[in-house]
Amino acid sequence: MKIKELQHLNQENDFQEFYKKISTTIDILKKFATAKLKLAEKEGLIDKGFYEANGILDEVFMEVFKTYVNNTDEKQLHQTLFLKTIQIINQKIERENQFADHINIDSILKDELNLLKEDYSVEADGDYIFDEDLDDISYKQNNFNPSHFILDQPMELELTGKLDLSDTSLFSDRNRVLFGASFYTLPPISKTIIELFVFGNQEIFEIAKTLSTDEKTVKKVIDRVRERLEKL
Repeated sequence: MKIKELQHLNQENDFQEFYKKISTTIDILKKFATAKLKLAEKEGLIDKGFYEANGILDEVFMEVFKTYVNNTDEKQLHQTLFLKTIQIINQKIERENQFADHINIDSILKDELNLLKEDYSVEADGDYIFDEDLDDISYKQNNFNPSHFILDQPMELELTGKLDLSDTSLFSDRNRVLFGASFYTLPPISKTIIELFVFGNQEIFEIAKTLSTDEKTVKKVIDRVRERLEKL
């Protein structure tokens, strides 16, 4: 990406050329946006197929174009693009506002999920649909659906690979539910850090810059999530 060219196009107010230059160089950004949207869909936070990564990135590039600062270097631009992507997707999620309260099952996760029935079927798009819901009334009140807690296998493999975890914990469907639930119930900032680390392929120092925090905090979150998933 040639920063001077972007600066010139911004000064000329030429968004079309600016878009062409910037959109062909950020493949990892599209991968990150696609993964984040998919995860939000699985959790039921946004409607399936309603948003696409390309549409999100169109908004991202327009926002960056409007607020572009000419002394921005390539690293800063990279960080800004990821941050804008996170912000815009989070805005979509807030707008949908399907859940008044987020489910927090961290301390009782395994006990409650053990109530899950074994019988399930698989829809054409690969989603698991279990024949029985959990008996816990809080889940019914929150429209809980166990299929939300099963990640796509490519995502599971990316998570286990990037976090240096054994994939043996994913050999059973029950363990896949536990694995997915442990990921989905992370606090929002922790989940964003893991999404950037795994699906955005960002290093610890890049994540710290993108989220305006320190590297020690980012590393601590990654280590704690790794420990949490290792215990399954």
